Parts: sequence; C-alpha cells; structure tokens
Amino acid sequence: MSARKGKELLPNCVSTGEQVFDPSIYIDLWLFIQHSLYFTVNITIQYIELWKPGELVRPIQVPETLRTEDFYLADFSLAMKVGDPVAQPGDPPLCFCSPERLHGEAPSFACDMWSYMVNFVELYQGGQPFHDGYIGGVLTTITARLGPLPERWKGSYIYDDCLDSWYDQNRTPDTNNTLASELARYRLDADPAERELVLSIMQKVFLYSPEERLTATQLLVDPFFKALMTRYGC
Repeated sequence: MSARKGKELLPNCVSTGEQVFDPSIYIDLWLFIQHSLYFTVNITIQYIELWKPGELVRPIQVPETLRTEDFYLADFSLAMKVGDPVAQPGDPPLCFCSPERLHGEAPSFACDMWSYMVNFVELYQGGQPFHDGYIGGVLTTITARLGPLPERWKGSYIYDDCLDSWYDQNRTPDTNNTLASELARYRLDADPAERELVLSIMQKVFLYSPEERLTATQLLVDPFFKALMTRYGC
C-alpha cells in the first residue's frame, strides 16, 4: 500500500510502465466512505503529562497546526519510491496481498490495485472479501470465489502450506461462496442494482492476470464505478 495525502502520492511499487495511480481515486473513496458509514467517530488526541524530571524521553504535545481535515491511507512498512531498484523485504498483510505477490512476483501498480479493491470492498460491505482463517490461508478463499490459480504458478508459492487444489483447472467456484453471495450476505440493505455495480467493479480488479486489472485511471472512468459514486453524491 502507499501513503496518499490529498493530491499527493507516494507510491510503494515500481513499474516499467507509466505511473497509473491517480490520487483522486482515494478522494472519491473517502467521499464514498463519508456518505456510506452508519456513524462517525471523532478522535481527539489528548495531551497527558507523563514525563518526570530526569527522564530522557518525554511525550510530544500535538500542536494545533497538525489538526487538519486532510486524510491518510498508509502502510509505511513496505513503502518505496518509484524507481527504487530493490523492493522492501516482506509482503503486505495476507488478506490484502495479490495472488501473484504470493507467488514471488515483484511489486507493481497492479498489485496495489488488488489491495485497493480489498480495502474498498471491506469498507463497503463491512467484511473482507478474502479470509485467511482456513487451511492454506487466504488463497483457499480466493480460489473458492474466483476459481483455480494459473497452473504456471504451481511450485512458486512463497510459503509451505500450498494446496494442489488451488491449481486444479477442473475446479469450479463454489456457487454458495462467491463474491456475489458474500455481497448479498453483508449488504442486505443495498438494492440489487447497487450490488450489481459493486460486483462489476470487483470483477474488473480481482483478476489473476495483473495486466488485465483496471488501472486507477481506468477505474475512475469506469461507468459502473462512476454510477456507484453518483449514488453517494461523489
């Protein structure tokens, strides 16, 4: 993931192509969140004097100038600049990690789009689209909902709990455990037309081939995404 503030962008991935992340995608998401959450929690940072004379470290009082309406979506543990020759070691949290990254492929803007869509879906439906609480972890639920992984990936999984069933090309998605069924379970309050908009958006990003996923720029002009944003006044 990346840190994004207003109109600024600090991408965490390198790419051989042009920069495709448009920060306004996060502005649209923020407006969407504001209109769709059931309640808002206001957080006030309170200064408490804990320091005692003679101690080397003392708490920092938050100045008023830092209280702002700017918003942040950040994960600095893997942050990197465009052009960095070496990616930071490690992987994003498994439930947010794209399947190609779990098979040793380098970071890309496409993997950020997968992670963005996981965030988007969780904020919309109130639950993650993929879970890691099963044998084999998150790829067990990914393959249950999206079908088998590409056979060429077999043998390149970066952990030890690999399952052959993930790559079984004769396997079909579980009709009772699809993106659509999860969406309906979480959002009974949303009308079918709205759920179809969200499902269409998910299906254009949750693709195994990174090259086939929508870029951020393409998502912003996607008619289904724009229709959903319009419904929430964005």
